[in-house]
Amino acid sequence: MQQQSLLLASSSPRRRELIAWLNIPFAVAAADIDESRQSGEHAMGHVRRLAREKAEKIWNDNHPASIILAADTIVIKDDQILGKPKDKEQATRMLALLRDTMHQVVTAICLIQPDGREMQDVCTSTVHMRNYSDQEIKRYVVSGDPFDKAGGYAIQNGSFNPVLKFQGCFASVMGFPFCHIERALRKIDGYNWIPVAEICQKNLPYDCPICTKVLNGEDIG
Repeated sequence: MQQQSLLLASSSPRRRELIAWLNIPFAVAAADIDESRQSGEHAMGHVRRLAREKAEKIWNDNHPASIILAADTIVIKDDQILGKPKDKEQATRMLALLRDTMHQVVTAICLIQPDGREMQDVCTSTVHMRNYSDQEIKRYVVSGDPFDKAGGYAIQNGSFNPVLKFQGCFASVMGFPFCHIERALRKIDGYNWIPVAEICQKNLPYDCPICTKVLNGEDIG
């Protein structure tokens, strides 16, 4: 692979913004799949399947020469999967449920090479929300920010500031675990190295505690 060319299987403006940080050629193709949870499906299996099906949908439809990258993010609270809220009422309920408690954010990724070979990875982070007020929830919901985000919030939102602390990957909670993507890309023959950890931390306001472990292949989620 002389120059990385990625096809992002996503309609998310946030993921388009994040992948642009890598400064490599990329295109976008939305993957229209049924994201309903299957009967008896565990949360981890669910998010892995959705990432895989998004990537496979684009590969089956287009057979592109680029590497396909798909991702899916879910919030897990007390064994309940919280996806993107459908309306103001659902967003309000989600934010109230998460308030002043901990939950997990899981982002699964799937890469498909032009020859159809697949690589998958998953990143799990633990997030502790602050004790925001009902009025803060109302203002945030009215802003419209919750509606395209799993769990109804954005960790990076500077006005609402929903997160008190977290363990894991800030970028993954945003929906794009850079180091896990790098780890998958390194498995491709002829891969040209991209300083993903450096790029990630240049753009995000924290020192990542896990990037070295992830890129060294440690199984940390």
